[in-house]
Amino acid sequence: MDNTGFSGGLFLELLQVALATRDKLTRVPTSEEWEAARALSEKHALQGVLFYAICRLRTEECVNMSEVDLQMRMLSKDIKIKKKNAAAIADILNLTRILDAEGYDSCVLKGQGLGMIYPQGMQRMSGDIDIWVARKGKIAPLAERRRDIVSLCRRVVGNRPVCYHHTHLPVQGKDIEVHFTPSWMCAPWHNAKLQRFFEEEWEHRRFIDGSGLPVHDKAYAAKGFFVPSAEMDAVYVLLHIYRHLFDEGVGLRQIVDYYFVLQQGGMDRKRVLAVLRAVGLYPFACAMMWVLREVLGMPDESLLCPVDERRGRLLLDEVMIAGNFGKYDIRTAQADKKGVYYRFWGKTRRNLRFIAQYPSEVLCSPVWKAWQWTWRRMKGWDK
Repeated sequence: MDNTGFSGGLFLELLQVALATRDKLTRVPTSEEWEAARALSEKHALQGVLFYAICRLRTEECVNMSEVDLQMRMLSKDIKIKKKNAAAIADILNLTRILDAEGYDSCVLKGQGLGMIYPQGMQRMSGDIDIWVARKGKIAPLAERRRDIVSLCRRVVGNRPVCYHHTHLPVQGKDIEVHFTPSWMCAPWHNAKLQRFFEEEWEHRRFIDGSGLPVHDKAYAAKGFFVPSAEMDAVYVLLHIYRHLFDEGVGLRQIVDYYFVLQQGGMDRKRVLAVLRAVGLYPFACAMMWVLREVLGMPDESLLCPVDERRGRLLLDEVMIAGNFGKYDIRTAQADKKGVYYRFWGKTRRNLRFIAQYPSEVLCSPVWKAWQWTWRRMKGWDK
């Protein structure tokens, strides 16, 4: 069944059922296997997706799920996920209206926008809200956009830390990341090309009105805000996974996100591949294709580029060790408790394992982080 080294068993099959790359399970699982699958779904923030898969199965395939406690825990979690998604959508709509009144256009990144392309978007585990913002009718350099948006956010909530690409806007106990630019690359020559791509997306407003999307989940009433184009999602979501791989860790939820990103119709794949090559993400894309094919069952005709098994196995190993955002990675847990300098050197040593696969990112990362730390202190944006 599985030649990838993935030790998920039932969990792997359930993921494929949820993605419709598998119709049924190979056998009736035991109670212990169900519990192991539930635990893995928690590690990778895929509880809602797992429950959706179970709902797609015939009753006889779940005969050993008769334990009331396990069923009730999964149902309870599914209800909570749906409520959290509904609240996040309401928050985004409210935030979009506020920004519009202040004279800013906005585009929702990841999160609730990706939920639109899931078959059951309300069962996707939501996280923080990320929103890309710029003043209406004005094309300005990144540095000017950053100063403008930081001024707006600090007028509302006071001083908050500022990074290269975003600042925080806590509203009613919820953390919102307001982006000046969606992301970055550590290698400056790649970052310059990446920022040109993002600026082109914004300048030409290649965004999609949520009300115009063919939403699969009718309960997912995500209308009234804009999301990135399919091409930008294909670049940005992959880059987001790449960033988390180097910074803290990444789980299968993000891999499933990218599966659905590539299932969108109307994508200009030649343009996407050209951008990925220009910004140095093409080797990582090939690794991701191997994981999508071998673990999630994506057919070859849906893949974006050829697979790279060597890099793909390394990526899968990291995903299964780290879990969602690296929360289960004992290799970095201690480093995070010992201060900024220990964390800096700990992550630098950790990333050396990727140097043969992604040399420019590994070698440039310490320089980028040192520059960021100095730049933020000089600007007074570190607190």
